Amino acid sequence: MTILAMSPTPKVWAGLFLSLVALPATVVSRVAQLKKRIFKLTLQGEFDRALRMDRSYRWIPGYGSPLEGSILFSAGRYPEAREFLRPRAFDAKGNARLQSRELYLYALALTNDAREAEAQTILEAAIRVPQSTKSLHVALATCLLSQEKDPERARQLLEEAMNSDREPAQTYEQRADDIRRVARYAWALASCGRRSEAEARINEALAGSTGFKNRDLGGVQYYVGEAWRVLGESRKAKEAFDQALSLSPQGAVATSTNRALAKLRTAR
Repeated sequence: MTILAMSPTPKVWAGLFLSLVALPATVVSRVAQLKKRIFKLTLQGEFDRALRMDRSYRWIPGYGSPLEGSILFSAGRYPEAREFLRPRAFDAKGNARLQSRELYLYALALTNDAREAEAQTILEAAIRVPQSTKSLHVALATCLLSQEKDPERARQLLEEAMNSDREPAQTYEQRADDIRRVARYAWALASCGRRSEAEARINEALAGSTGFKNRDLGGVQYYVGEAWRVLGESRKAKEAFDQALSLSPQGAVATSTNRALAKLRTAR
Protein backbone atom coordinates (compact mmCIF):
# COMPACT_ATOMS: atom_id res chain seq x y z
CA MET A 1 0.00 0.00 0.00
CA THR A 2 3.00 2.34 0.57
CA ILE A 3 4.09 1.82 -3.03
CA LEU A 4 0.57 2.56 -4.23
CA ALA A 5 0.49 5.76 -2.23
CA MET A 6 3.69 6.97 -3.92
CA SER A 7 2.42 6.32 -7.46
CA PRO A 8 1.18 9.21 -9.68
CA THR A 9 -2.42 7.99 -9.43
CA PRO A 10 -2.72 6.31 -6.03
CA LYS A 11 -6.51 6.24 -5.95
CA VAL A 12 -6.70 4.41 -9.30
CA TRP A 13 -4.10 1.83 -8.33
CA ALA A 14 -5.54 1.40 -4.87
CA GLY A 15 -9.00 0.81 -6.34
CA LEU A 16 -7.64 -1.81 -8.75
CA PHE A 17 -5.74 -3.56 -5.97
CA LEU A 18 -8.79 -3.70 -3.73
CA SER A 19 -10.99 -4.99 -6.55
CA LEU A 20 -8.55 -7.85 -7.20
CA VAL A 21 -8.46 -8.73 -3.51
CA ALA A 22 -12.26 -8.73 -3.33
CA LEU A 23 -12.70 -10.86 -6.47
CA PRO A 24 -12.34 -14.30 -4.81
CA ALA A 25 -14.86 -13.40 -2.11
CA THR A 26 -17.26 -12.18 -4.80
CA VAL A 27 -16.85 -15.39 -6.79
CA VAL A 28 -17.42 -17.51 -3.69
CA SER A 29 -20.57 -15.55 -2.88
CA ARG A 30 -21.91 -15.83 -6.42
CA VAL A 31 -21.20 -19.58 -6.54
CA ALA A 32 -22.95 -20.06 -3.19
CA GLN A 33 -26.00 -18.19 -4.49
CA LEU A 34 -25.99 -20.24 -7.67
CA LYS A 35 -25.83 -23.57 -5.84
CA LYS A 36 -28.54 -22.41 -3.46
CA ARG A 37 -30.75 -21.64 -6.47
CA ILE A 38 -30.09 -25.10 -7.95
CA PHE A 39 -30.88 -26.70 -4.59
CA LYS A 40 -34.12 -24.71 -4.39
CA LEU A 41 -35.14 -25.89 -7.87
CA THR A 42 -34.52 -29.47 -6.75
CA LEU A 43 -36.73 -29.02 -3.71
CA GLN A 44 -39.44 -27.56 -5.95
CA GLY A 45 -39.35 -30.68 -8.13
CA GLU A 46 -37.79 -28.92 -11.13
CA PHE A 47 -35.21 -31.67 -11.48
CA ASP A 48 -34.37 -31.33 -15.17
CA ARG A 49 -33.81 -27.60 -14.88
CA ALA A 50 -31.63 -28.12 -11.80
CA LEU A 51 -29.57 -30.71 -13.67
CA ARG A 52 -29.06 -28.42 -16.65
CA MET A 53 -27.85 -25.61 -14.42
CA ASP A 54 -25.54 -27.85 -12.42
CA ARG A 55 -23.98 -29.28 -15.58
CA SER A 56 -23.64 -25.83 -17.16
CA TYR A 57 -21.91 -24.12 -14.26
CA ARG A 58 -19.78 -26.79 -12.57
CA TRP A 59 -16.72 -25.66 -14.59
CA ILE A 60 -16.61 -22.41 -12.60
CA PRO A 61 -13.54 -22.28 -10.30
CA GLY A 62 -14.64 -22.82 -6.73
CA TYR A 63 -17.91 -24.52 -7.70
CA GLY A 64 -16.93 -27.56 -5.66
CA SER A 65 -18.68 -30.92 -5.81
CA PRO A 66 -21.41 -31.15 -8.46
CA LEU A 67 -24.97 -31.48 -7.20
CA GLU A 68 -25.98 -34.00 -9.85
CA GLY A 69 -26.00 -37.01 -7.51
CA SER A 70 -28.30 -35.27 -5.04
CA ILE A 71 -30.58 -34.03 -7.80
CA LEU A 72 -30.93 -37.47 -9.39
CA PHE A 73 -31.58 -39.04 -5.99
CA SER A 74 -34.23 -36.45 -5.15
CA ALA A 75 -35.85 -37.13 -8.52
CA GLY A 76 -36.10 -40.83 -7.70
CA ARG A 77 -33.73 -41.66 -10.58
CA TYR A 78 -31.73 -44.08 -8.47
CA PRO A 79 -29.75 -46.05 -11.10
CA GLU A 80 -28.58 -42.77 -12.66
CA ALA A 81 -27.74 -41.37 -9.23
CA ARG A 82 -25.62 -44.42 -8.38
CA GLU A 83 -23.85 -44.29 -11.74
CA PHE A 84 -22.86 -40.69 -11.11
CA LEU A 85 -21.96 -41.21 -7.45
CA ARG A 86 -20.01 -44.48 -7.81
CA PRO A 87 -16.58 -43.01 -8.75
CA ARG A 88 -16.95 -40.51 -5.92
CA ALA A 89 -18.23 -43.01 -3.34
CA PHE A 90 -15.53 -45.63 -4.08
CA ASP A 91 -11.85 -45.33 -4.89
CA ALA A 92 -10.12 -46.81 -7.95
CA LYS A 93 -9.74 -50.15 -6.15
CA GLY A 94 -13.43 -50.29 -5.28
CA ASN A 95 -12.95 -49.45 -1.61
CA ALA A 96 -15.79 -47.45 -0.13
CA ARG A 97 -15.02 -43.91 0.99
CA LEU A 98 -16.78 -44.49 4.28
CA GLN A 99 -16.84 -40.87 5.42
CA SER A 100 -18.04 -39.32 2.18
CA ARG A 101 -21.44 -37.79 1.55
CA GLU A 102 -21.41 -39.48 -1.86
CA LEU A 103 -21.32 -42.93 -0.22
CA TYR A 104 -24.22 -41.93 2.04
CA LEU A 105 -26.30 -40.92 -1.00
CA TYR A 106 -25.23 -44.05 -2.86
CA ALA A 107 -26.48 -46.24 0.00
CA LEU A 108 -29.76 -44.33 0.16
CA ALA A 109 -30.21 -44.81 -3.58
CA LEU A 110 -29.78 -48.56 -3.09
CA THR A 111 -32.29 -48.66 -0.21
CA ASN A 112 -34.91 -46.66 -2.10
CA ASP A 113 -34.42 -48.86 -5.16
CA ALA A 114 -35.31 -52.06 -3.23
CA ARG A 115 -31.66 -53.11 -2.97
CA GLU A 116 -31.55 -52.91 0.80
CA ALA A 117 -29.17 -55.85 1.35
CA GLU A 118 -26.43 -54.11 -0.64
CA ALA A 119 -27.10 -50.85 1.16
CA GLN A 120 -26.94 -52.55 4.55
CA THR A 121 -23.45 -53.92 3.86
CA ILE A 122 -22.19 -50.42 3.04
CA LEU A 123 -23.94 -48.75 5.97
CA GLU A 124 -22.75 -51.36 8.49
CA ALA A 125 -19.17 -50.63 7.45
CA ALA A 126 -19.71 -46.87 7.51
CA ILE A 127 -21.05 -46.64 11.06
CA ARG A 128 -17.96 -48.46 12.34
CA VAL A 129 -15.75 -45.47 11.48
CA PRO A 130 -15.99 -41.97 13.02
CA GLN A 131 -18.68 -39.83 11.39
CA SER A 132 -19.48 -36.16 11.91
CA THR A 133 -23.23 -36.86 12.25
CA LYS A 134 -25.57 -39.75 13.00
CA SER A 135 -27.17 -39.61 9.55
CA LEU A 136 -25.73 -43.01 8.62
CA HIS A 137 -27.28 -44.55 11.73
CA VAL A 138 -30.65 -43.19 10.64
CA ALA A 139 -30.06 -44.52 7.12
CA LEU A 140 -29.18 -47.99 8.44
CA ALA A 141 -32.28 -48.01 10.67
CA THR A 142 -34.45 -47.11 7.68
CA CYS A 143 -32.76 -49.82 5.63
CA LEU A 144 -33.52 -52.43 8.29
CA LEU A 145 -37.13 -51.29 8.66
CA SER A 146 -37.62 -51.41 4.89
CA GLN A 147 -36.52 -55.06 4.97
CA GLU A 148 -38.74 -55.74 7.99
CA LYS A 149 -35.56 -56.98 9.63
CA ASP A 150 -34.19 -56.60 13.17
CA PRO A 151 -36.59 -53.87 14.35
CA GLU A 152 -35.01 -53.74 17.82
CA ARG A 153 -31.68 -52.76 16.31
CA ALA A 154 -33.38 -50.18 14.09
CA ARG A 155 -35.03 -48.70 17.18
CA GLN A 156 -31.70 -48.56 19.02
CA LEU A 157 -29.97 -46.89 16.07
CA LEU A 158 -32.67 -44.23 15.92
CA GLU A 159 -32.51 -43.67 19.66
CA GLU A 160 -28.74 -43.20 19.38
CA ALA A 161 -29.24 -40.65 16.61
CA MET A 162 -32.02 -38.80 18.44
CA ASN A 163 -30.07 -38.71 21.71
CA SER A 164 -26.81 -37.59 20.12
CA ASP A 165 -25.06 -34.43 21.24
CA ARG A 166 -26.31 -32.44 18.27
CA GLU A 167 -27.20 -28.83 19.06
CA PRO A 168 -30.93 -28.01 19.33
CA ALA A 169 -32.44 -27.26 15.93
CA GLN A 170 -31.58 -23.73 14.87
CA THR A 171 -32.90 -23.80 11.33
CA TYR A 172 -36.01 -24.99 9.53
CA GLU A 173 -34.00 -27.77 7.83
CA GLN A 174 -32.73 -29.09 11.16
CA ARG A 175 -36.20 -29.04 12.67
CA ALA A 176 -37.62 -30.89 9.67
CA ASP A 177 -34.88 -33.50 9.98
CA ASP A 178 -35.60 -33.94 13.70
CA ILE A 179 -39.32 -34.48 13.08
CA ARG A 180 -38.64 -36.98 10.29
CA ARG A 181 -36.53 -38.91 12.79
CA VAL A 182 -39.44 -38.91 15.23
CA ALA A 183 -41.70 -40.30 12.49
CA ARG A 184 -39.14 -42.99 11.63
CA TYR A 185 -38.93 -43.81 15.32
CA ALA A 186 -42.69 -44.35 15.37
CA TRP A 187 -42.21 -46.85 12.53
CA ALA A 188 -39.48 -48.63 14.52
CA LEU A 189 -41.60 -48.76 17.68
CA ALA A 190 -44.54 -50.12 15.69
CA SER A 191 -42.25 -52.77 14.19
CA CYS A 192 -41.22 -53.75 17.73
CA GLY A 193 -44.87 -54.18 18.74
CA ARG A 194 -44.83 -51.17 21.07
CA ARG A 195 -48.16 -49.79 19.94
CA SER A 196 -48.92 -47.11 22.51
CA GLU A 197 -45.42 -45.63 22.21
CA ALA A 198 -45.65 -45.72 18.43
CA GLU A 199 -48.96 -43.89 18.45
CA ALA A 200 -47.55 -41.26 20.80
CA ARG A 201 -44.64 -40.66 18.43
CA ILE A 202 -47.00 -40.48 15.46
CA ASN A 203 -48.92 -37.73 17.21
CA GLU A 204 -45.66 -35.97 18.12
CA ALA A 205 -44.46 -36.06 14.51
CA LEU A 206 -47.73 -34.75 13.12
CA ALA A 207 -47.93 -31.97 15.69
CA GLY A 208 -44.29 -31.05 15.14
CA SER A 209 -44.68 -30.82 11.38
CA THR A 210 -47.22 -28.02 11.48
CA GLY A 211 -46.19 -25.36 9.01
CA PHE A 212 -43.77 -27.61 7.13
CA LYS A 213 -43.25 -27.23 3.40
CA ASN A 214 -45.05 -29.80 1.28
CA ARG A 215 -41.95 -31.88 0.51
CA ASP A 216 -41.07 -32.24 4.20
CA LEU A 217 -44.61 -32.85 5.35
CA GLY A 218 -44.90 -35.50 2.63
CA GLY A 219 -41.88 -37.27 4.08
CA VAL A 220 -43.37 -37.21 7.57
CA GLN A 221 -46.67 -38.60 6.25
CA TYR A 222 -44.82 -41.41 4.49
CA TYR A 223 -43.13 -42.58 7.71
CA VAL A 224 -46.37 -42.18 9.64
CA GLY A 225 -48.06 -44.34 7.01
CA GLU A 226 -45.40 -47.02 7.43
CA ALA A 227 -46.01 -47.01 11.19
CA TRP A 228 -49.77 -47.39 10.72
CA ARG A 229 -49.22 -50.13 8.13
CA VAL A 230 -47.08 -52.16 10.52
CA LEU A 231 -49.66 -51.66 13.27
CA GLY A 232 -52.29 -53.19 10.99
CA GLU A 233 -54.22 -49.93 10.58
CA SER A 234 -54.71 -50.17 6.81
CA ARG A 235 -57.16 -47.29 6.50
CA LYS A 236 -54.98 -44.88 8.46
CA ALA A 237 -51.91 -46.05 6.55
CA LYS A 238 -53.61 -45.43 3.21
CA GLU A 239 -54.73 -41.98 4.31
CA ALA A 240 -51.18 -41.08 5.31
CA PHE A 241 -49.73 -42.45 2.06
CA ASP A 242 -52.32 -40.59 0.00
CA GLN A 243 -51.39 -37.41 1.87
CA ALA A 244 -47.72 -38.05 1.15
CA LEU A 245 -48.38 -38.42 -2.58
CA SER A 246 -50.60 -35.36 -2.65
CA LEU A 247 -47.92 -33.26 -0.95
CA SER A 248 -44.95 -34.72 -2.82
CA PRO A 249 -46.25 -36.29 -6.06
CA GLN A 250 -42.83 -36.93 -7.59
CA GLY A 251 -39.33 -37.76 -6.52
CA ALA A 252 -37.95 -39.84 -3.66
CA VAL A 253 -40.94 -39.54 -1.31
CA ALA A 254 -43.36 -40.57 -4.06
CA THR A 255 -41.19 -43.55 -5.00
CA SER A 256 -41.05 -44.86 -1.43
CA THR A 257 -44.75 -44.18 -0.87
CA ASN A 258 -45.77 -46.10 -3.98
CA ARG A 259 -43.71 -49.06 -2.82
CA ALA A 260 -45.42 -48.91 0.57
CA LEU A 261 -48.86 -48.77 -1.06
CA ALA A 262 -47.98 -51.90 -3.04
CA LYS A 263 -47.13 -53.66 0.23
CA LEU A 264 -50.41 -52.49 1.72
CA ARG A 265 -52.41 -53.88 -1.21
CA THR A 266 -50.56 -57.21 -1.02
CA ALA A 267 -51.31 -57.54 2.69
CA ARG A 268 -55.07 -57.30 2.17
